[in-house]
Amino acid sequence: MRLHEESIGSIRKYSGYILSILATAIIVFSGINKVMGAQWVVESLAIIHLSHLTVFIGILELVCVILYWMPKTSNIGFFLLCSYVGGIIVAELSMGFGATFGVGVALMLYIGTMLRKPSISGLQI
Repeated sequence: MRLHEESIGSIRKYSGYILSILATAIIVFSGINKVMGAQWVVESLAIIHLSHLTVFIGILELVCVILYWMPKTSNIGFFLLCSYVGGIIVAELSMGFGATFGVGVALMLYIGTMLRKPSISGLQI
């Protein structure tokens, strides 16, 4: 019975890492494109009148991801990324794109973190 519980635990943890890595890879890609000033990103942010903050938003994304993956700051990084992903959803809705992408990133981030660190949810799953 103990072996079965351990294998489920490791599957849960690995699944959490995969989802967390996918979510943060998307955010890092977005952050790098913002810092580099990719034209399509600047044009998208111009729709909601934030093109002048493109580099700042990109740096913010990258800092949040770094905090998320550092063991001592992972909880604060998680909560900052949760807030940031909420902003992604609002921005997508404001631009008229629909929130499918932002909700997908949010779900990967939330579920991945809860699978990796069940204590953060308070549910003890």
